[in-house]
Amino acid sequence: MSNIKQLVLESIKNTFMIPLTEELNYIIELAKPELNDNEYAVARIEKHKERRLNPKTNRIKKFKTTKWLKTTIPPEERTLKNLPRDSNKKAKVKFQDWLELKNGSRSPHSVGQAPDGTWYGWSHRAIAGFNIGKEIKTSNIIGNKHTYGSDIDKKYHEISKKDGYEVADKWRDNLPFTPYKIKTDEEAFQHAERFARDVA
Repeated sequence: MSNIKQLVLESIKNTFMIPLTEELNYIIELAKPELNDNEYAVARIEKHKERRLNPKTNRIKKFKTTKWLKTTIPPEERTLKNLPRDSNKKAKVKFQDWLELKNGSRSPHSVGQAPDGTWYGWSHRAIAGFNIGKEIKTSNIIGNKHTYGSDIDKKYHEISKKDGYEVADKWRDNLPFTPYKIKTDEEAFQHAERFARDVA
């Protein structure tokens, strides 16, 4: 057992006045692993499961503990393209944990900013990233400022109530669109927020 783990165990023992047991030691062992320089740990989706006796109820219970994925990719260089996947193309970690997305309660929608400055908006159906310098080339990108926004959404809903969704979709597709680049961090955030709202 390393010195750090021994110090943690002693600290827990002194703070909570509990004896050091194999069970407690086991939980500490599965905590975040010790990392070398240029190594990072990300919580895996798959949990370690083990059936053990629950001391409170004297019954066998399935205990789940976090497993960790070690990586050498720093947070600033992580993207959806280098998200770790298994052989079945399923993600090993949640994309929110991989990208270290932080919302800061700026939006009620699923919006977060990665360490590289990219704002991501997502729902259960889709995810998209927006950053300074990203070129919006077509009106088909959800979240763009020409065909998605509060005024346009209001008009879209009025038309859909009156004439149906097909007519409203045609109206939105025929709105004038000029390709543009995102210029500010606030604009990138607004794009991500519109995207998250419209794909929810």
